[in-house]
Amino acid sequence: MHIPGHLAIALVQHRFPILSKDKNALKLLLLASLFPDLVDKSLGYGLRVMPNGRHYAHNIFSLVGSTAFITAVWGKESGYAWFAGYSGHLFADRSGLVPWFFPLQAYNFTKGRLSFDRAQLFKEMLFLLLAVIVYRLAPS
Repeated sequence: MHIPGHLAIALVQHRFPILSKDKNALKLLLLASLFPDLVDKSLGYGLRVMPNGRHYAHNIFSLVGSTAFITAVWGKESGYAWFAGYSGHLFADRSGLVPWFFPLQAYNFTKGRLSFDRAQLFKEMLFLLLAVIVYRLAPS
């Protein structure tokens, strides 16, 4: 999934009752929905530390560890928002390899390059537009 799809999912998640009460939840949802790609794509494609863009932040340990950190620093409501946004990202990426138990389990990380599927990007842009419209029109 590309950036627009991850952002659209975070907007939809913000309408969940447990997440819509906290004013900072939307910011955390949006940031968490992009966090795994910000970390892994920077390391994989930018710094070339790994062969592709799904490693250190695309696993259950990073999800739980970062959620624990956010919860300890900013509280339970912020932790809920972070967990929702982050897990939403990981589940949205399930059509490709998500190394859920990296580094405890070995994965065949093939060399990749950063690319965009235009048709998928277009669909996600429409999804994001729809999510923004519904988000703005729905009562908060």
